[in-house]
Amino acid sequence: MNKLKAVIFDMDGLMFDTETMYYQANRRAADEIGLDFTYDYYVRYIGVSDAEFFENLYLDFQDDEKIDRFIKDSKTYLFETIEQDGLLIKEGLSDLLAFLQENDIKCVVASSSERSLVEFFLEKSGLSAHFDDLIGGDEVARAKPDPEIFEKAWQKTQGTKEETLILEDSLNGIRAADGADIPVIMVPDLFAPNEEAAQKTIAVKDNLREVIDYIHKNYSF
Repeated sequence: MNKLKAVIFDMDGLMFDTETMYYQANRRAADEIGLDFTYDYYVRYIGVSDAEFFENLYLDFQDDEKIDRFIKDSKTYLFETIEQDGLLIKEGLSDLLAFLQENDIKCVVASSSERSLVEFFLEKSGLSAHFDDLIGGDEVARAKPDPEIFEKAWQKTQGTKEETLILEDSLNGIRAADGADIPVIMVPDLFAPNEEAAQKTIAVKDNLREVIDYIHKNYSF
């Protein structure tokens, strides 16, 4: 039985119910400028970095002025929503973080979102103190599914890869964890696990509270 020393968290869709919020902000911005931005288009880029998403927007829509405004307005509407309504924390997150803290297990965020946005979310949710470190998508050269972000996050933990656990909700994130050769548990958000996800994860759990039970049964502290 391996000792668990660190858990690496994805953020969007795993810690916070953000994907719907992002899409609503994007759709509001798109509607105001007449941009044909659909849900099907949005979900193609779940789990990739902001930079990669923006790059594809410019390539696909071929209207720099509209995309400049779309990006700016989307951020404005996102922050407005968070300020007004707060963030929806995913089921079991608070319990899991308390459990990890009680057992001196390090917690690191590795998100495709920009570092400043990750810091903003942690501050607004009151969860900053639970995390030992973080890395944003703007701090790596290659986005998920490339394993770079998880390699860098793991280096912050000072443990072995066998002593580290990644929590992810997206297939791109699972591919990145697999590429880094670090055990990963999937907690699905918008997409149910497919065969590839099942093969590349050590478990699939319905919520983060179930992760506590898995750790109890499969790791020492």
